[in-house]
Amino acid sequence: MILRLAGALLGLFMAGLPAAAADFDDPRRVYLALDRSADAVVESGGGRIRVVFADGARGLDRDRVLTWVQRAAGAVTTYFGRFPVDDVGLLVIADGGDRVMTGTTFGFGGSAIRVIVGRDTGDEAFARDWVLTHEMVHLALPQMDERFLWLLEGSAVYVEPVARALASQIAPESVWRDALTGMPRGEPEAGDRGLDHTPTWGRTYWGGAIFCLLADIAIRQQSAGRQSLRDAFTAINRASGGNTAYWSMEEIVAEGDRATGTGVLAALYAKMAAAPSPTDLPALFAALGVRLSDGGAVLFDDSAPLAPIRRAITAN
Repeated sequence: MILRLAGALLGLFMAGLPAAAADFDDPRRVYLALDRSADAVVESGGGRIRVVFADGARGLDRDRVLTWVQRAAGAVTTYFGRFPVDDVGLLVIADGGDRVMTGTTFGFGGSAIRVIVGRDTGDEAFARDWVLTHEMVHLALPQMDERFLWLLEGSAVYVEPVARALASQIAPESVWRDALTGMPRGEPEAGDRGLDHTPTWGRTYWGGAIFCLLADIAIRQQSAGRQSLRDAFTAINRASGGNTAYWSMEEIVAEGDRATGTGVLAALYAKMAAAPSPTDLPALFAALGVRLSDGGAVLFDDSAPLAPIRRAITAN
């Protein structure tokens, strides 16, 4: 989740924050906490992650936390070819529980991430976690106007599992399970006015992810497999410098399409920005050769027409 949130989404998020995190609701307090010497520094892909344990984060196993940070950074570095920013402060807040709970990424005062971690989080829970990888993906793209939040959140939803698969942290089946079960939530409902004008949770997160999947497929098709959405996002990251910049949608689309030598992002945005533009997801997943069995297992069909693209998306 990033700071530039629509008011309704921000209210829902803040209402669900654990009590310990309330001390750092104000982003200014996050930056103030990060303005002291780091408790540890993790390096990955040319980037420096300054880790600060809020108020000492008593009860947290610091070695486990730092291994988890290195793992998340490694996935994002794998996807973008380097860590998305040169320097980021990571404020780790300890709270009750046995999992990683939530995170927020900021860019207006320098790249910063706030993440809330349960004191009883074990190795398996840290290995399963997607939250920190999601937040680190947010470092890659510049900030945008609130109505484009769907692209910022949708890109993080889409890229996070792909990045983890590319880094051999999860299996491709996990990537496609997320897509099969999550993307239907991003389809337009009655009264939808397009991605730019329908700031619901489903459209913001999963509608944006659908846009990214469609873009990835189309770029690969038009470039005969030589380019992908990964190339577009990487170029945008390099040109902007990441989430401390502020870009328009026109700049995002133009740089991404320039990098891939296509007009995919411009065409898809024109189609989906101000109109519902539903996607026939069952047909799309059938063409990709992926489905869920009656028992919930992910099944692949390598004879499907888009199976080569499906395999390429997660190929490491």
